[in-house]
Amino acid sequence: MRAMTPPPQLLLACLLTLLLATAVAPPAGAYCVSKKSGAHSKPGSPAKPAPAKPAPAPPKPVPLIPSADIVRSLCLKTDYPDLCTSSISKQLQPQLPGGKRLEAPDVLRLAMAAVRAKAGEAKAAAAALANDPKTQPLARGPLHDCVESFDDIAYSLDEAEKALAGGDRDTTGTMLDTVRTDVDTCDQGFEEREELTPVMAKQDAELAKLASNCLAIAAAAGLR
Repeated sequence: MRAMTPPPQLLLACLLTLLLATAVAPPAGAYCVSKKSGAHSKPGSPAKPAPAKPAPAPPKPVPLIPSADIVRSLCLKTDYPDLCTSSISKQLQPQLPGGKRLEAPDVLRLAMAAVRAKAGEAKAAAAALANDPKTQPLARGPLHDCVESFDDIAYSLDEAEKALAGGDRDTTGTMLDTVRTDVDTCDQGFEEREELTPVMAKQDAELAKLASNCLAIAAAAGLR
């Protein structure tokens, strides 16, 4: 009996099926490798060290607050204790070595700094009034005298500072007395002309009190 030959269409279909199966199937031994960060590193190579973090910035020095006890005790020796303590608290505090507290000369320097600051404000006010067209013409001369007096206050404070640093009590006291006199000089220019309004009276009154505080502190601490 003669075997039957498959039709050509069937043979062609089987051949196409075989070719497709061969193209889709992966070759033997093939496998997938996931690509991760660091895949380019060679096996066994040491890991790169992480960059060093910058060192933290050193803390800024904190201004020391004056010893409340010595400031209060010396200000209580003045005629204006409240003004004394408040004016000293507004000044830049000195940077003292660790553990050291304020002493009497430091308190006096702070009180002198308060006078210097107020004299600078008064000088600026007097100069502005002298140049103001609305100011009384007769007041311009006394106002210029006040500007010079306030400059003299700064000079006298400089000399008192030097004497204090050198332990010269006599000169310290003399220059602080001069500061008080310079304040009065500004007032006298207006007192001699009764028709003038004493436009610097408020500044002069506060300066007189601050200068008086310096004299009292120096006397109480034995610095004059």
